Amino acid sequence: MEPAGGGHAAGAGAAAAPGGGMTHPRDTPRRLRPGVLALLLWTLAATPALSREVAATPDTDVARMAADSLEITADGALVATGGVEVLYRGARLRATRLVFTRGTDGAPDRLEITGPIVLEDGPDILVLADAAEMSADLRDGVLRGARIVLDRRLQIATRGVDRSEGRITRMERAVASSCQVCADNPTPLWEIRAARIIHDSEARTLEFERPAFRVLGVTLAVAPRLRMPDPTVTRMTGVLTPELRATSALGPGLQVPYFIALDSNRDLTLSPRIHARGSYTLGGTYRHNFARGRFFLDGAVTRDRLRPGQWRGYVEARADVALAPDTGLGLRLEAFSDPRYRSDYGVGEDDIRTNTIFVDQIRRDRLGRVRATQFRTFRGDDNALLPNRVLDARLSQRVTPPLLGGSAWLTLDALAARRDSSNPVMGRGRDVARLTLRADWRRSWITPAGVEVAALGALRADRWRVRQDDRFARTISRISPTAALELRWPLLRQAPGGATHLLEPIAQVVWARDRRDATPNEDSLLLELDEITLFRLDRGPGFDTQEAGRRVNLGLGWTRHDPAGWSVEALAGRVVRLRGDGHSAVSGPVSGPVSGPVSGLSGQRSDWLAAARLRTAGGLAFAGRALITSDGRSPRQEFRASWSGAGRQVYGSYVQIDPDPVQDRTRRTGELGLGGAMEVGRHWVALADLRYDLARGEPGTAGLGARYRNECVAVDLSLSRRFVSSTSVAARTEIGLRIDLIGFGARPGGPARGCGQ
Repeated sequence: MEPAGGGHAAGAGAAAAPGGGMTHPRDTPRRLRPGVLALLLWTLAATPALSREVAATPDTDVARMAADSLEITADGALVATGGVEVLYRGARLRATRLVFTRGTDGAPDRLEITGPIVLEDGPDILVLADAAEMSADLRDGVLRGARIVLDRRLQIATRGVDRSEGRITRMERAVASSCQVCADNPTPLWEIRAARIIHDSEARTLEFERPAFRVLGVTLAVAPRLRMPDPTVTRMTGVLTPELRATSALGPGLQVPYFIALDSNRDLTLSPRIHARGSYTLGGTYRHNFARGRFFLDGAVTRDRLRPGQWRGYVEARADVALAPDTGLGLRLEAFSDPRYRSDYGVGEDDIRTNTIFVDQIRRDRLGRVRATQFRTFRGDDNALLPNRVLDARLSQRVTPPLLGGSAWLTLDALAARRDSSNPVMGRGRDVARLTLRADWRRSWITPAGVEVAALGALRADRWRVRQDDRFARTISRISPTAALELRWPLLRQAPGGATHLLEPIAQVVWARDRRDATPNEDSLLLELDEITLFRLDRGPGFDTQEAGRRVNLGLGWTRHDPAGWSVEALAGRVVRLRGDGHSAVSGPVSGPVSGPVSGLSGQRSDWLAAARLRTAGGLAFAGRALITSDGRSPRQEFRASWSGAGRQVYGSYVQIDPDPVQDRTRRTGELGLGGAMEVGRHWVALADLRYDLARGEPGTAGLGARYRNECVAVDLSLSRRFVSSTSVAARTEIGLRIDLIGFGARPGGPARGCGQ
């Protein structure tokens, strides 16, 4: 053991002398003169247990000691007193007195330590004790009157600690808890008392023999043996936190997940679940991470009284694989036994089953995608009449035209859709395939007056093959050129207070062939006028439709940035068609318009679009848009607002949509949403979410929740209610309760309670 230069931090002041010796204050015993000190260093170097480490290991493995007073007794023992501190292999020992005795006849070297003792064994283990007898390397020994703190969270108090093998710590008649313990109230919120607790620092486990779980001093459960992860563990095989859940259809229930760590990259979770009204479910989740991707499989099988004699369940699979740094393969598969299973068991509310496999490639100048999709709806539609098997592919490449300059995108898009029906009347069994080649080009200039002038162009060629639809020819071809001129005049003004105003009038004149071809429409059924589509040459969401005719897109944008940290953006605009018959010049299934009144694009003049966004430094955010007709009506409105700050978060939304026969919307719909989270005191958070159906005049869904977090426990309580029902979703009430004990496993806790709480 090599005495370190310098005194203990508490201070009796040994200071390092040049050449490695030590000088001491006047009250230090005279027997530690330089000659004796050299003898002390030789004695330590001659210690068998440590001399080999000093000679053969780097300085990081050398033991160092500092103390107020050092002496060697007649029998060769080293005695350190006053502010003793020893560092060895990442362990730090602080004590009042230490006696180092060299072993004889093969016996190991020993340390007798008098406390109070503080032993830090790495960053995760802290030991407090009154006295100890330990090996010279601080790995093994016996500690009396000890308290162990794991990961600065879980405390274990015991009468005696036996450390062996450098990894096993045995604690007799021990009490474990991560709760705050105060002098005036020594009973923790929860504790586990055991005849013995064994901590394995390598396996990172805690084993309790004859444990008793107590809450506020009252014993709630006992067991012969219990095995738990220590606070540093992120994943380990064992039982996870049970969940209590009650629903209106199934009654109260209990779910006890069991986690199986197959290896460092794979795990399996089995989740048996039982409800009082005769429901038995076994769920499972398998996860696998590998070098180039990940795989996820989730599912459950159920027997219940809701559908007697039937097996119910669902399965969902997801996979993502990196075929190359910029290319990925994805898989999304799902199936469920009946439309109501998901809503009955709270595993999702979507009533469309979708299976997809796709390959994506994303580069700086290229975007590629190939996707095969199969879906089935349970909303009451006839699946035989829907194109529920679709194959689509797209490849886009950005290029710089050699003569025109600017920037251009070349896009190749393909679509194939198949219906199960073979009825050709009104396209009930239509099968269609389309191939499209499209080129988009843009080049802009800035005039001396600051006006941005841009020339835009698009050329596309389409070809369809159609089967089982008597409204279309078997083969259809279309070539559609489009040209446009765009003017933007950004006007910037700096206000005296430092605010910046940007006013930007925008005008876009578009020419396209005024021809409406009879073409099938599979991917552009819903059109919308919004901030994104206002200045697009083709407002269709897909490739099957083509906006035709001459038109002018007009808009006025305004942005204000304030030095106080808030900003506002606003945009108003509309579309004016230079020729038309009072309908949207967008081709549809049989040369008819696909834009209804809700889209905002019907008529020779579109509705007015008004949109705004607001953000403040105080956490307020607002976004909204509305379509306004010439007579002042608003067929569509959407507003969303949120505010967060000072432990509170509030959000709200409002949506109102008029009837639209083009979208099969037979009645006016609307929804009001309100919700938020609020800190109630230091440890409580209240949660709420409400959806109100304005058309029905009744609530749609409602949810309330409470969350409690402190240093040793986490409680989540939830109450939710679905008021409406349909053929695939039933009205449902659910109550959930989950309690986690902080201190077992690497689960974060909340703020610590004070002793006055």
